[in-house]
Amino acid sequence: MKTNVKLLSSITIIALISASFASCNKEEIKKDKPQTKEEKVEVILKDYGNDPLVLNIEDYTKTNENFRTALWTGSKLQVTLMSIPVGGDIGLEQHNGIDQFLRIEEGEGKVMMGDSEDNLDFVKDVSDDFVVIVPSGKWHNIKNTGDKPLKIYSIYSPVEHPMGTVHKTKADDEGHH
Repeated sequence: MKTNVKLLSSITIIALISASFASCNKEEIKKDKPQTKEEKVEVILKDYGNDPLVLNIEDYTKTNENFRTALWTGSKLQVTLMSIPVGGDIGLEQHNGIDQFLRIEEGEGKVMMGDSEDNLDFVKDVSDDFVVIVPSGKWHNIKNTGDKPLKIYSIYSPVEHPMGTVHKTKADDEGHH
């Protein structure tokens, strides 16, 4: 019986210590709790360079009004934001030695890809939350087919544009590929 009482006391002490640690950990978690989507922070559109960065990519993508804004440029990877006007397109392009990931945050579009400029035989409709992956060397274009700007973020690996790139319009981008 004494053994059972000692065991019960030990279990009680362990339970109390665990509860105490759990409440301490909850306080720590609250201090480091990530920002919720409802809590808005100021969006500052700039190239954050090679510094560590955490942000709500959806807020930044939807806020961007420029054709292209470099958001983060590292030594091996780059994140850009794009806003394609109604009826506009990214422009037919090819990146040799660069793979590209694009995510549609808002809007509707048509993706066209192929092995040559005049044979874009891969055609898909895209909208909110779709991802487009462009292998190195593929000719590609995305046209806005919706009734509002097409909001996209793009990841290039390796880097495609000079650090700090901002093209307010597609015309500003001409000749930079």
